[in-house]
Amino acid sequence: MPKKILIIFWGDPFFDGRCMNLLEQLLNANYNIKILCVGNISETKNYKGAELHFISQKKLGNDITKYFIFFKYVKKFIIENKPHIIIAFDLYSMIPAAQSKTRHNARLIYDSRELYTKLASLNKRPLMQKIWSYYERKNIQHVDNTIVTAEIDKQYLHKLYSKNISIIIAKNLPGNNFLNTPTKSLRNIFCISEDKNILMYQGKFHKGRGIRFVIKCLAHMKKAVLVLIGDGPMKQGYLKEAINLKVEHKIFFIDAVKYNDLASFSKDAQIGLSMIQPITKSYEHALPNKLFEYAVSGIPTICSNLITMKEMVNQYHSGICVRHDSQEDFINAYHMIIKDPSQFILNEEIRKSLLWKENNKLKEILND
Repeated sequence: MPKKILIIFWGDPFFDGRCMNLLEQLLNANYNIKILCVGNISETKNYKGAELHFISQKKLGNDITKYFIFFKYVKKFIIENKPHIIIAFDLYSMIPAAQSKTRHNARLIYDSRELYTKLASLNKRPLMQKIWSYYERKNIQHVDNTIVTAEIDKQYLHKLYSKNISIIIAKNLPGNNFLNTPTKSLRNIFCISEDKNILMYQGKFHKGRGIRFVIKCLAHMKKAVLVLIGDGPMKQGYLKEAINLKVEHKIFFIDAVKYNDLASFSKDAQIGLSMIQPITKSYEHALPNKLFEYAVSGIPTICSNLITMKEMVNQYHSGICVRHDSQEDFINAYHMIIKDPSQFILNEEIRKSLLWKENNKLKEILND
C-alpha cells in the first residue's frame, strides 16, 4: 500500500514552481497524494491522480481571523485523512501540522523556502514579526525535517533555533518544461517591434522586488521595454510610477501564469530581471527560482548583487550582478548584455544540470 502524503500550502500550487516540481517527483514515485491549499473558491480538483482540496479565501475571513480558521481546516483535514507524511510548504501550514502531531504521529517536513519571520510584509510590523517568530520557534521543534533553498538559510536557522534541527537543501530549480517548451511570442502578443529589447520579470508584485527601480531606469533606455508577468498589491503603484515617468507605453503586463505554462513566455525575452532590494533578512538571503528559470530558458540575467544571487550568477556566468540602487550600474549591465548576449547563455549540458532533480536526501526521508 503506497504511503499517504499530505501537502499543505497557503496558495494555489498550480502557480507555484517549487510545489509543482515536488508534486511531479512524488507522483513519479507512486505515492497517494492529497493537497490542502487556498484558492478563489472551495473546490476539489484532480491532477494526475493527486487530489487538490481548495479552501476559498472568503471562508478564511479577514486579516485577523484567516490564520486561525486555516489552522482549524488543516487540523481537521489531518485527522480525517491520517497521512503518513505531511509536507508543509510554508510557516502558516507548518504550525497547525506541528500542533497536530501529538494526536497523529505523521512525519512532518517543513519547507522553509523563505525566512518567514523576516518577510518584507513584516518589515514595519514588529508585533506581528514577534508573534510569527514565537510560533515558528515553538513548533519547529516538532518538525522532523526542514528544507531550505541555500546554505546561508541553513546556517541562519541552526543559529536561531538549534543545531539539532535536521535541515536539508533543495534549491529552487525549474522543471523540464523550461528547457523544451515552445515559445509564445511576446512581440506578437503586445506588437513589440524587432528593434526593441524585452526585459522580463516573472513573479510576485510585492514591495522590495525592485520593479519601481527598473521602471526608473527604463526612462533612460530608449530601446528597452519591460514585460511583467505575475500579480500582487504593487501593480497599481508600478502603473502610477510609469505614468509619472512617461514610460507607460514601454511596460506590458501579463496576469499570473500557471507554472507549467510559464516557460513558454520566459524564452522570448532578451534579459530576465531579479532586482531584489535588501529590505529584510529574507530578501538579503534570496535565491529565487526565476534566476534558474532564466538560465535554463537561455536568457541572460541582471540581478542585485546580494549574497546568494551573486554567488549563483557568478558561478554559471549567466548574467551580471549590480548594486540594487545604482541606475548607472543597471543601464551599463543592460548595454553590456545586449552587445554580446551569447557570453551569458549557458550551453545545453549546463542548462540540463540546473533542472529539478530528485533530491536524494529528501527521497531517503520520504522512504524512511
